[in-house]
Formats: sequence, structure tokens, C-alpha cells
Amino acid sequence: MATAVKPRTASGSAPAALSDTRESRYSVVVKTTEQPAQVADQDTDQLIIQRVLAGQRDAFQTLITRYSDPLYRHALCMTGSPDVAEDILQLSFIKAYQHLAEVRGRFDAWVFRIVANGCKDWLKNIRRSHLSYDEDDQPSSYATPDEELDRSELRGDLDKALATLPSSLREAFIMKHVEGRSYEEMADLLGTTVGALKMRVHRAREALQALLEEKYA
Repeated sequence: MATAVKPRTASGSAPAALSDTRESRYSVVVKTTEQPAQVADQDTDQLIIQRVLAGQRDAFQTLITRYSDPLYRHALCMTGSPDVAEDILQLSFIKAYQHLAEVRGRFDAWVFRIVANGCKDWLKNIRRSHLSYDEDDQPSSYATPDEELDRSELRGDLDKALATLPSSLREAFIMKHVEGRSYEEMADLLGTTVGALKMRVHRAREALQALLEEKYA
């Protein structure tokens, strides 16, 4: 079959920092007529991009596998919807494939910004009232039923409060306190300064505190 999307001319990227060692559960199919390219897991993003742009289009699957999990988790935290997160991830990888020749600098930071912008565009049109944090879903074995009920209620209120934040504050708060990223990594991925991100996280905390104090003060 003919290729579904086609990259333009050659360019490159730098070694990865966003990758996850686990096998990705999510994929974006890029159909080609070529035989699958032989790409080693240790190959740098730049080398893989060069191979894709030289005609080994199936090599792009290595980049998808390398970055799908962390990108999906970010989209899920931003949107609160597995279906929406998968849609954003697929569209983002298709866009990345189509514009692969435009990569300047690190591929992982470049594709992260595509996903982040996709989440922000979705949030502009849809107001969400719930976020799910799978990482925090492990209750203490010592909690009583009443404590678990209180904890569940607090998490639900926090989710609703977080959903009301502007997308830039919500993004910074999630990257810092849900994904556990350093400010330096956040700045690298978002293309902004550490100082600006610290301010966004601080403003997000203040806004969340004010919203929660209305109920728990």
C-alpha cells in the first residue's frame, strides 16, 4: 500500500531524554511499501530520523515505541480521558512524521511540544471536571473505610479544582507534581525558562489552595 503520510526533506535530532524502557502499549501505524528497516534500540533519534528521511520509513516506529508511554501519560493527565489522550497521541505522531524534516534540536522535546499543544487546543474547547492519577490510586493498607472515603472525596475535589486552572498552569503543575519532572527538564521540553515554570507552578498551587479552602477551611 502507499504511504499514509510522507515526510519532506532531511534533518536531524539529538539523543533522547524522554524515553521509557517499557514496551509501548500505543502505536501509530504508518503504512509503507518498503521492507521494515533494521533499527537498533540504541540508535540515536538523529540517526533514526536520517534513515526515515532517506526512505526507511518503517524506522519511525522506533521513535513511536520509544516515546509513546510518557507522552500518553502526559496527555491522559491533561485531558482526563484515555480515548482523547490516544487520539491526541496518534494525531501528534502523524504530524511529527509529516514534519520530520523540520526537527531542530532534540526530537523528544519537539514531539512533546506537539502533544502539549494538542492537549491545550483540546482544553480550549472542552471543560473537563475530572482528572485521574493512576500513580496515586494505591490506598494505604492501614486506612480505615472512613479514611478512604475522605481521601477519595479530597482527590475528587482536587481533580475538579485542577480542571478549572488555565491550561498553562495545569500543564506545569502536572509535569512537576504528577509526572515528577525537574524544572530543568520541564524548561527543556516546553522551550521556556525555569523561572517562568516556577512561577506557573506557584500560581497553580495558590489557585488550588484557594479553591480547596472554600470547602475545607
